[in-house]
Amino acid sequence: MIKYMVEQDFTDRLTEIVYRKGNDYPADEVSDERLAELLGSVHKFHDGALVVKIDDKPTDKNTVAEIKAYLDEHEIESDGLTKKQELLDLIK
Repeated sequence: MIKYMVEQDFTDRLTEIVYRKGNDYPADEVSDERLAELLGSVHKFHDGALVVKIDDKPTDKNTVAEIKAYLDEHEIESDGLTKKQELLDLIK
C-alpha cells in the first residue's frame, strides 16, 4: 500500500534506468538499503531526496483485504470488523 514517487530526475547508478520527477518509483524492485539511499538527502549530483514516500489512504474502491493491509501497516486496530465502510471509518 505504501507507494513512492520520484522527487527529482535521476539515472539509477545500479540499473541505468532514468526516472523522471512525478513518476511512480517501483520500490518493491529494490533492496531496503537502496530505497533508504534514495530517500536520503546525500547524493553526489542532487540535493535532497530522489524518491519520496506517498501514503495513499484506501477508499471504497479498494478491497477489504487492501484496507486491512493498510490498517495493519499503520497499526490501526480493526477489532474484528469485516465490513468495508466500517474499516474505512477507522482511517482518519
